[in-house]
Amino acid sequence: TTTANNGGFTGVRTKTLVQPLDISACKGITLRVKADGFRYKCILRDSSEWNGVAWTASFDTPANGRPYEVKLPFKFFVPTMFAKTIRTEALKTDAIVAFQLSLSKFEYDGGLNPTFQEGPFALTLLDISTF
Repeated sequence: TTTANNGGFTGVRTKTLVQPLDISACKGITLRVKADGFRYKCILRDSSEWNGVAWTASFDTPANGRPYEVKLPFKFFVPTMFAKTIRTEALKTDAIVAFQLSLSKFEYDGGLNPTFQEGPFALTLLDISTF
């Protein structure tokens, strides 16, 4: 990553799902990842609006590159727009239309990600499930 040209973030997002996922019977998301010691964000979207509300949960990773499991209860997801928290209705877990992983210089509301640094990074998603 680089902070040049107003940078400082990178990510990957699924295409908007035509048929939303209903995960309302679940309590959260489990990620199995291999990573590099940085803090990443898991983002769920319950609206097909491209720059709409991003329900975000940050998670730290170990730097050892070995498989690691992250459990993110839905109650940990914060409604944000461009890394700023907003007030809105609750996350619609019966209407999830996109999933995203991100590495960002910013945490929330102007706060900085304490593990962010410019340069290479490595996050491999091995599995995603609900619990």
